[in-house]
Parts: sequence; structure tokens; C-alpha cells
Amino acid sequence: MTEREDDFLAACDECGAVYAATETEAGRILPLGSRGGCQCGSTSFSQVDSRDLDESDDDS
Repeated sequence: MTEREDDFLAACDECGAVYAATETEAGRILPLGSRGGCQCGSTSFSQVDSRDLDESDDDS
């Protein structure tokens, strides 16, 4: 059995809103606490690359 229990950040492919998310065994990304999808109505999400969040490291 493949284990994927780590939650991550995912952005809505339509409006860019960011949610805590998880991935189903089928590979579908679901926002936590908002299983119906994004507030804009979209149900398509992409995982946010954590390297994009580490911009402050470049200021040294």
C-alpha cells in the first residue's frame, strides 16, 4: 500500500486561492475543509512548490 499522509498547500487553478490540501489515492487534490472545491467554484488544484515560499532565504 502506498502511503501519502502528508498534507500540503495547493492553489486553485482558476483563481489562485491557496488551501491546505491532501491527495487521494487516485491522485486528485482536495482542499481540506472545503471538499466541494474552491470558493470560486473550481475543483481543479495544483500543489504549491515549497521553494516558492522560501523567497526570504535569498535576501542574505
